Amino acid sequence: MKKRQLLGLIVSIALLVAVFVLKTPQGLTDEGFTTIGILLAFLMLLVTEALPIGVICILCLALLPALGAADSLKTALSGYTTPILYFVLVSFGISEAVAKVPLSRRILIGLMRIFGKNVKTILLAIMICAAAISSLVSNVPTTAIFMGIGLGFLEIFESETDRKRTGKAIMIAIPVSSMIGGIMTPAGTSLNLLTMDLLDQLAGMNITFVQWMFVGIPIAVVLLPIAWFAIVKAYKPAEVGQEKIQAYLETIAVPDRIEKKEALVIIITLGMLVFWIASSWLPFLDVTIIALFGFVCYFLPGVEVLTWKEFVKSVSWEAFFLVGTVLCIANCIVANGVSAWFIDTVLPATLSLPTAGVVFTVSIIVFLMLLVIPVAPALIAVLAPAMVSFAGTTGVSAIILLVAMGICASNCYLFPLDTVPLITYSTKYYTMMDMPKSTAFIQLALAALVAIWVPLAGGLMGW
Repeated sequence: MKKRQLLGLIVSIALLVAVFVLKTPQGLTDEGFTTIGILLAFLMLLVTEALPIGVICILCLALLPALGAADSLKTALSGYTTPILYFVLVSFGISEAVAKVPLSRRILIGLMRIFGKNVKTILLAIMICAAAISSLVSNVPTTAIFMGIGLGFLEIFESETDRKRTGKAIMIAIPVSSMIGGIMTPAGTSLNLLTMDLLDQLAGMNITFVQWMFVGIPIAVVLLPIAWFAIVKAYKPAEVGQEKIQAYLETIAVPDRIEKKEALVIIITLGMLVFWIASSWLPFLDVTIIALFGFVCYFLPGVEVLTWKEFVKSVSWEAFFLVGTVLCIANCIVANGVSAWFIDTVLPATLSLPTAGVVFTVSIIVFLMLLVIPVAPALIAVLAPAMVSFAGTTGVSAIILLVAMGICASNCYLFPLDTVPLITYSTKYYTMMDMPKSTAFIQLALAALVAIWVPLAGGLMGW
C-alpha cells in the first residue's frame, strides 16, 4: 500500500475504535456517535483511496449493523430500495446512447460555426455545449466526452507553451460547465434527485421537475458566461489563425444527414424530457419510471442503439455503490438523531438575516465543508437533515435551504477533488492550485446567484 492508503486505513480504524473509547458527546445517543464514527471512517477511506470504492461501500454497509448504528442488516440496506439509485443506474445507459451517436459533436460544430471566431469564443461554445448535454446526461460522461474533443482541439497549437496555457483553460472549463449544466434539470445529476428524495423523506415536501427547472435554468444561464469570463481572464488561452480553426472543424467527423440511430436517440431522449416535464402536472408520471422505460427503448428490436454488454461496460459501479451507501448512512443519521445534534452544536441557533443572507450563509458553509468532505453525496446526506432543522430555527422554508444546498454541493470545483474535475485533472494540464484562480470567484458568484434567485423563485412558486 502507498503511504497515503496506509495512513487512511490506520486513521479509519482509529476513528471506529474512538467511538467506543471516548465519551459520547452530550445530547447525542451512543448509536448516533457510532454513526458519526462510521461516516468519518467512510470518508477517510474514500479520500485516501485506501481500498477500492466499491469495497469501502460494502464494508460500511456491514459496519452499520455490526457496530450497532443500525438494528439489522435489512435496516442498514434501506438506501438501496430508493428509486433514485435506479435512476443513477439507467442514466449511464442514457449517457452511453447519446455518446454513441454524433449528436454531441453535431451540436458542438453548430455552436463553433456561430462562435468560432477565436479560441476564447470556441471555449465558450464548448462550455455551452457541455452544459446543454449535461442538463440531461450525467456530468461524468459529459466531461469525458468533451475532454476528448478538447484534447483534439489542442492539437492545432504548434507551440507547446501555447498548448499548455490553452489546455489549462479548456480542461478546467469542461468540468465546470458540465457541473453548471447539471443544475438545470433534476436529470442533470443524481445529486439533484438525491436532494429531492431527502426533502421528501425528511420534510414531506415535494419539488416537481418543472419547479426545479424554474430554479436551476436561470442560475445556469447567468453563471455560465461568468464562469467563461473568469476562466479566460485567469488563464488567458493563446490564439491561433482562423484558417487553423476551420481546418479543425473539418476534422470532426459528423455525417451530413441524421442517420436512423441518431434520430431514434433524439426521439427517445426528447420523449423522456417531455414526460419528465409533464410529471410536474401529472403525479402518476414518476421521473425514475420514465427513465426506466426510456432506457428500455434503446434496446428494442428495430432500435437497438445499445447492447446489454455496452450498457454493463458503461456503468460506473463505484457511483452506484457510493450513492446507495450514502443513502444508507443518511437514513442512520436521521434515525439516530445525529442531524438534530449537529444543528444544535455546530450551526448557529438562529441567524438575524433576511432570507437571502441565510441562503448565502448556507451556500458558503457547503463550499467550506466540501473542502473537508469532498464527496458531494456524503455531504448532502450529512447536511440535509440539519438543514430541515435549521429551517425551523430561521423561519426559512426547508425547500429553499435544501435546493440551495443541493445546487451548491453539486458544483464542487474549488479544487479538483470531486470525480468530475478529476477526469480532466488526469490530463496534467493544470495543477491542484491552478483551479482556484478562477473557480473561487465562480463559486462565490454561484453563492450570490443562489442567495438572490432561489428565495425569489421560491416565493413565486409559493414555497
